[in-house]
Amino acid sequence: MALELALLGPVEARTDGARVPLAPLERSVLALLALAEGTVLSTERLIDNLWAFQPPLAPRARVQGLVSSLRRKIGGALVTRDPGYFLALPAAACDLQRCEELARQASGARPGDAAEKLRQALALWHGEPLGGVAAPGVEPDRARLAELRVSLLEACFEAELTLGRHAELVREMVVAVAENPLRERLTGQLMTALYRSNRRAEALLAYQTLRDRLAEELGSDPCADLRELHAAILRGETPARRREPAGAVPAPAPEPRPAQMPAGVGHFAGREPDLAALTAALPQPGADPRIVLVSGAGGLGKTALAVRWAHTVADRFPDGQIFLDLHGSAKDAALSPDAAVRAALLAVGVPPGRLPAGFEERAALFRTRLYHQRVLLVADDAGCVGQLLPLVPPTASSLLVATSRSRLTALAAHHEVRTVGLRPLAGDRARDLLCGIVGAERLAGPGGAEVVELCGGWPLTLRQAGATLAARSTQSLGSFADELREHADTLSVADDPRTVRAALAQARAGLDPAAGRLFDQLGALPVGSVRLDLAAAVAGISAPRTRRLLDELISANLVVENGPDRYGWYDLVRRYARRCGAALSDRDVAEERAIRWYLSTFERLAARPAPEPAAGADAADLPAVARWVAQRRDPRLTWDFVSKAYAVTPAVGAEACEAALAAATTLGDGRAIAAAHAQLGAVLVADPARAEDASRHLSRALRLLDPDQADHVRIATFGLGTLLARQGRPAEAGTLLERTLDLLDPGREPLAATVALFAHADLLVRAGSAGRGQERFAQALIMCEAATGSRFSRARLVLNAQVGARFLAYLGEALQAPRVSGSDRQLATRLFTGVRR
Repeated sequence: MALELALLGPVEARTDGARVPLAPLERSVLALLALAEGTVLSTERLIDNLWAFQPPLAPRARVQGLVSSLRRKIGGALVTRDPGYFLALPAAACDLQRCEELARQASGARPGDAAEKLRQALALWHGEPLGGVAAPGVEPDRARLAELRVSLLEACFEAELTLGRHAELVREMVVAVAENPLRERLTGQLMTALYRSNRRAEALLAYQTLRDRLAEELGSDPCADLRELHAAILRGETPARRREPAGAVPAPAPEPRPAQMPAGVGHFAGREPDLAALTAALPQPGADPRIVLVSGAGGLGKTALAVRWAHTVADRFPDGQIFLDLHGSAKDAALSPDAAVRAALLAVGVPPGRLPAGFEERAALFRTRLYHQRVLLVADDAGCVGQLLPLVPPTASSLLVATSRSRLTALAAHHEVRTVGLRPLAGDRARDLLCGIVGAERLAGPGGAEVVELCGGWPLTLRQAGATLAARSTQSLGSFADELREHADTLSVADDPRTVRAALAQARAGLDPAAGRLFDQLGALPVGSVRLDLAAAVAGISAPRTRRLLDELISANLVVENGPDRYGWYDLVRRYARRCGAALSDRDVAEERAIRWYLSTFERLAARPAPEPAAGADAADLPAVARWVAQRRDPRLTWDFVSKAYAVTPAVGAEACEAALAAATTLGDGRAIAAAHAQLGAVLVADPARAEDASRHLSRALRLLDPDQADHVRIATFGLGTLLARQGRPAEAGTLLERTLDLLDPGREPLAATVALFAHADLLVRAGSAGRGQERFAQALIMCEAATGSRFSRARLVLNAQVGARFLAYLGEALQAPRVSGSDRQLATRLFTGVRR
């Protein structure tokens, strides 16, 4: 079944020469698929193009019904292919394709041949293009095709004027000018034909008519070429003709193809994964339009990345590359959506005098210009969704890449969005960037690694640090590191006032006041991350409300998600948050709330059987939190905090346990002093350099502890036993480990007993009592498997150094087993500190 389509007039389909009866919506679907020129048009795109913002009920089913009906009429040329449909047509089956092919053949041909081809192309038109189609989605194409016909007329007139047919053309030109009264090239051709036909007065009148209309409607004058033609006719001279290659048809000057990408930054490094992510985000042919968003805090190098990538993919966008600075982070200077569209239209070659008056009309013209083009548009520093929406190309052939300090979450409610979130550069990549500026030799000296670390992976800080070091050729890296320790986020260089702190302050100023206050309150805490419930406690609001505020902070790239319900900062943001927290007028209130939350959390965890994180901060933060509490110089609070934290995890650290011992001593509480010695000694056991201190504290604890302080007694005997075992005193160590086993109840504390059994087994094997040691190891193995429900690899059951290392790893995992009781887990965790190697 041979299918032919007519688009250059009323839309019609013919099969084997017979006209196909089409319902209005079928005609619209057929036109939309034909205009897609063999590419897949998705169902969603068809729905948008057919009904815009007023689709019927069940629009997908309606489209499927229309396609089925249309396929029965036109046959297998209508192909279903995910995510939609396309028309498989031979090259000459559509009058539009034939017209465009004839126009291509005319380009560069001799005047006679060109005129013939252009007349054949014009003969294919039978009225207004896309007649009988009322779908909103064809309007850009209707405008494009109307422009195509006028351009064909102009090229045809130019060729025939070259052939001397001016007298024959006047009548047709008068009609064309009347239909297109603002088309300056047509008027110029009419003036030329009239003048060459000895109708000079009418030629001048044609110019005057155009000038008056331009002045009245647009407030502008005719173009320079037309003014020169008018002057030549007034002087009675032969109008100057453009110099063309011999025999060629004079053609309109090609519209400029924008190439606006700025030069790339020097020493670009460390962003290879992000460049790959941008390339992977390129849409496939026939896909729906897509926005690629590069998001990150100020100073992370978003613009540098987008520009670098744009240069690498320029060949994929042969119709031009546009760069727009939307100034979105500067609220007072931000471009309005209308101004952004105006700048984009000027970039694609629309003269200022021909810009439509209204915003919607300008946005429509921009979409029309890009519909059949492949253009890359980089919209830098977008501040809101509204700035970007009118810049989204209508097809996937073009691409909008935006950079923003915000995640612009609402964009995904309008279009498909692929987000590339920028993070600070990792250590090696940060070093590569700085080395590129100052040289590897300069950075290899003492203090070089610290300089890199203090820059926090922030490209802006790294570049400014590099520029500063390059200017100070004799300054030591250690001295420069001292500067950075306090001023890394405010580092700047002459003639470049940008700083990371200023960018963060700008982002902070744009927040909802409640979100900004939460940021400051969290900054008052000495932690690298917080859980949702801690954040809610510090703010004194509900968890759902806190989550919404944290969402805003995440969107502004001031906070990052570290895991489920866990939030943190990058290093330089954390420094800025601390400054904000220190300036809080009611900082004490936030700190008191945080401390109460920690204490209640420790108590809850100590009583809860199920495994749960140690606290609202990472375990690595606990020593800092304990130090922060100790700085309040409240010995009772310090003792309560450290003792309750240690009951949950030994990760509280030696410094905190030393502060707890000092607090207990100040309080004069004998039981607290004894417990503090046990805690501190058990923590110091893990540090070989402090073995003597550990031995002294544990021995003192055993002398001072009351019998009813059972947990601390077991911790002290076990810690001292493992310490003596390492010191090569097996008899004394064995006595203490056996005492620990006597004090443990395997029925209630099987995992803690496992730790003690393994330590005793290891001691016995090393001391030469292999048989008894293997029995203890077998007991430990059986007890641990029963307690946790998990099995240890039984490839070799004879305890030796290799098996012992594997069993220690197995024990570490067993500490998180859900079947283990809370009290057993906590005691086992504290004992485990003494056997880790």
